[in-house]
Amino acid sequence: MMTEVMKKVYTYIILAAALICGASCNSLDLEPKGVLDESTLLNSEFGVKKYLAGIYNDSPIEDFLYKASNQGGVGYGHSNSAGQQGNWWEALKSYSSTSSAETAGRHGDLSGAWGYWPYGRIRDINNFLEKLPNYKENFTEQRFAELMAEGRFLRALYYFGMVKRYGGVPIIDKVLDPTTPLEELRVPRDTEYDCWKFIYADLKYAMDNGSKDRSDSYRANAYAAAALMAKAMLYAGSVAKYHGYVGISGEATDKGLMGMDADLAKEFFKYAYDACKFVKDGGYTLHTGANKELAYTQIFIEATAEDIFVKHYGLPNVVSPWNTQLYHSYDDMVLPKGTGMSQSVGCAIQPSWELISLYDHPALIDEDNKPIRFESLEAFWNTPEMEPRCRANFFFSGMTEPLSGTVLDFQYGLYTEYPGTVADGCPETNVETEYTEKYRIREESPGKKRKIGDVEYKVNGLHGYAKGVGDEGYSYMGTTVRKYVDYNADPSTRALNQSWHPFKVFRYGEVLMNYAEAAYELGLETGNEDLKKEAFDYIAQIRERAGAKAHAYNPNPEMLDAELYGYELDENLQFIREERKRELCLENQSEWDQRRWRIAHTVYASNYMIHTLSGYYVIAEGKYIYLNEANPFGRELHYDSRWYYEQIPGGEINKNPMLIRNDGY
Repeated sequence: MMTEVMKKVYTYIILAAALICGASCNSLDLEPKGVLDESTLLNSEFGVKKYLAGIYNDSPIEDFLYKASNQGGVGYGHSNSAGQQGNWWEALKSYSSTSSAETAGRHGDLSGAWGYWPYGRIRDINNFLEKLPNYKENFTEQRFAELMAEGRFLRALYYFGMVKRYGGVPIIDKVLDPTTPLEELRVPRDTEYDCWKFIYADLKYAMDNGSKDRSDSYRANAYAAAALMAKAMLYAGSVAKYHGYVGISGEATDKGLMGMDADLAKEFFKYAYDACKFVKDGGYTLHTGANKELAYTQIFIEATAEDIFVKHYGLPNVVSPWNTQLYHSYDDMVLPKGTGMSQSVGCAIQPSWELISLYDHPALIDEDNKPIRFESLEAFWNTPEMEPRCRANFFFSGMTEPLSGTVLDFQYGLYTEYPGTVADGCPETNVETEYTEKYRIREESPGKKRKIGDVEYKVNGLHGYAKGVGDEGYSYMGTTVRKYVDYNADPSTRALNQSWHPFKVFRYGEVLMNYAEAAYELGLETGNEDLKKEAFDYIAQIRERAGAKAHAYNPNPEMLDAELYGYELDENLQFIREERKRELCLENQSEWDQRRWRIAHTVYASNYMIHTLSGYYVIAEGKYIYLNEANPFGRELHYDSRWYYEQIPGGEINKNPMLIRNDGY
């Protein structure tokens, strides 16, 4: 949402022609009284910043305020401002990570229904690109080119938000005259291929003409354009290569509005590869240090050499053209309740074992399928076997939350003894069995103790699972999120709408992951073995920074079972995909990765359920065990193959009958 200051800035009213409004727009006033006119805005650097501020705010950046669907009314346009109270903090309850088995939350599938159709903002960008040349004399030649490049970047960003949802959409590259007859304003959809090429052309211009100044990461430069190019073109290449395995057909598919020919994949993978090289040649580096765990946490809180494009949240009572006074509630929503931690909701999203298990970690199960015994719950993670990046991403029981100084305690319960296998204590339905009824002890509220015989035992931790507290406030998954938690904040700000730390939209770590995947996919498409080897150079850089075990390229990779994904996949590419999950977890990437790889309908075909990391004390042995139980609320994921493309918003189809519906609906 725009602040009141921003609303006074604009010289225009959002016009959407037939794409946005069904009635005639002839009566709308293009120069409303009481606002700054165009010449005031576009004749100076300060004015341009004001013009672009709202466009940046509303851009499709999937940050802390992004929700995986618009259930409950949250989609794009979800950002909050100091003068606009709302419940946007609830976005974390259906964070994108819950749609891709990274975390437990309240969102149960990836279906979505955004109704995202931002042609009003695209009109604003087109107006900027058309009118700025009238004020060219107010800027140096270089600065004028950089500003035009910034506009092209923003237009590409908005189109990327639409095309990855809908496939082909109408390409509007100029301001439409609202006095034109309505029938002429009803623009049909362009093919998906043409839309991706339109995005490519805008970003290529932005790369060639954009600023090379890396000092202001809050504003898009040539490298931000290249980072978006890599991401978008990798998405397009994946769609071309893998969409044919989905099996959706109909008019939209026949007309090229959904999907592309597989032989186009090479073109897009090459664009992505070249864009990554452009960023690399720009001098960006990974942020690292001797303390791998600390260095990785710093990436998301501190300004580092890894930052390419960062979403800024304004600070209270600060006046500047970039002060959006946006805020979020991330810390309050992900930390457990407690002194110096969450003041209200807490633990809205919690990591799954499916995600944690991807990292290097100590074994939990022995060769007899029995739980391994630990001297303490800390012994699982406080060991060289645990990957530092994993410790940086998640809080485990026994860790100290640095800002509050609280030692986190997620103990799940007690076992009087545990004579069985892992399966005995992990019924998939998460209901009591004869085994768990005989040996397992849990409590209704956190931090409870129970006297057994002559000894009093702690049943569960102050921040851990309790049967009577519901799905908020405390960890019911045995861990909580650490990534992006601000260790520099004032503890009093760990409340709703009180977080201000930025969101890293593009960082060099993601570029290297894109580089690895694009290189390997291009190597597969061209038969170039050197490209496939090169991919693992970038994987090595990522894993060295993470403190993870080295992983070498396999020149003779095993082909994985096609039933897993619906198509054959070699183990090298599978490792690259898994490394991407490890590096980019909780950054709202995994949901879209599973969509572009076209694997969600097979992975989540049978009501997929995520599991916990439940730590228990076994009284008879004086030892601790971890069990990977079914999540206690029984929430499952399901995905239908038609959801790779959202349906064109029904209201837009009603206004413009030229918009062909997507197939499968």
